[in-house]
Amino acid sequence: MAKEKRALMCVFKPDKLKTTAEMRDMFSGSHPRFLEMETLEFKCWWCDQKNKQWGALYIFESEEAVNEYVNSDIWQKVVPEKYGCTPTWSIVEPGPILSKKEITVAKDSWISD
Repeated sequence: MAKEKRALMCVFKPDKLKTTAEMRDMFSGSHPRFLEMETLEFKCWWCDQKNKQWGALYIFESEEAVNEYVNSDIWQKVVPEKYGCTPTWSIVEPGPILSKKEITVAKDSWISD
C-alpha cells in the first residue's frame, strides 16, 4: 500500500507572545532537530503578532509518521513546556507542495520581517 503524505497544522496562542526576533531565535535553535527527523519532509514556521499567535505547517511522509510524532513525548510534553502552551492542531491531506527555493539552514532563512 502506498504511503500518502499528511500535513500537521498547529497554532500556539501563548499568554504572552515573544517578539518576532525572539521567535526566530527560538525556532533556529530547534532547526537541527527537524533536519534529523527522517519522516519530516517540510516545515514552515510563522508568526502573527497582530493576533498574538504563531504556528507551523509540517509535511510528513505518511499518516503513520505524523501520528507517531503527535503521540510522542516531544509533542505531548516537551513542546508545551518549551513554548508555554499546548497548541491546537489538525492532520490534513496536503495538496501540491511548491517551492522555489530549498532552505537547509536556519540562519537568514526567514522570508521577511
